Amino acid sequence: MGKILDEPSYPVVDSSPQFWRVVNNFSLSDYGSWALLSGLGIPVGLLAGSSKSPAFASISGNLLRPSLATGVAIGAFGGFLFAYQNSAGRLMGFSKNDSEVKASRR
Repeated sequence: MGKILDEPSYPVVDSSPQFWRVVNNFSLSDYGSWALLSGLGIPVGLLAGSSKSPAFASISGNLLRPSLATGVAIGAFGGFLFAYQNSAGRLMGFSKNDSEVKASRR
């Protein structure tokens, strides 16, 4: 992804895309990376909630579900942001965007 002052390396489809245009431009790989990062939140949440530390021994059973939910929520939010960044980068010409250029020329 480019910096603000970098020139796009590929043809620009939309130099300042709106939120829904970026979301509607999600590709299959964007959805896949979103799902992957959401799924990675499950083991992270489980590991965080099942701490074997003596300081948390009395409350570790009570932390498992909230830690799992928090891990999944953080993974899902991070996955969405990663997919959004990739989609916006293609529209703004900072990454390879052959399909977006073809669709804009129709």
